[in-house]
Amino acid sequence: MENTSYLSIQDILVTNEKVPCKFLHDLPKMGFLDPSATEEDLKAGTHLDIPLWLAESLYSRRPPLISVELPKIYKESYREILGADACTVDMHKLGKYFYEMGCYVAKHDIKGEVSATLMNTFRQRFRMLLSASVSNDSISSMQPLSESERVQAAAAATTERALAMWLQRGESPLTAANMVANHRKRKRAEMEML
Repeated sequence: MENTSYLSIQDILVTNEKVPCKFLHDLPKMGFLDPSATEEDLKAGTHLDIPLWLAESLYSRRPPLISVELPKIYKESYREILGADACTVDMHKLGKYFYEMGCYVAKHDIKGEVSATLMNTFRQRFRMLLSASVSNDSISSMQPLSESERVQAAAAATTERALAMWLQRGESPLTAANMVANHRKRKRAEMEML
């Protein structure tokens, strides 16, 4: 993600999620990463689930020490489910940080399908969140939301309540500022002089 913060708790939680990786080279004295390993060294071709922060670090080396594989929630079968109707999916169960993690994983997707899935899923679910926040529907009655969707839903509900309260007050109708009214009068006077 481009606008991540080193001190962001959310970013720390996202990068702590595990991703499947394949080690491309032998790594001496790293066998402790694989709980089933009996040797001290980690052999090339080993498949492990490691935290995203470690995977990013090992992938960014030249030459890369690992290849990052897509987690199952971003693979073809889940992309088809999300493409069909993303509003019926329990996003909290699928991935608490689905969008944030997807932004990290998208750069390892050669075909670019993860990015398209993230955008389409967000569009479908945003419409659902927006309509629920402006109508009498309860957001809590919808399928469980991801963390970013919860933040958006709370912000939308707060904004809707504030707008409703402001409209009910009715004590301060919108009027043009004196400066704007005077400016119009001066413009009209200048036009009449020409």
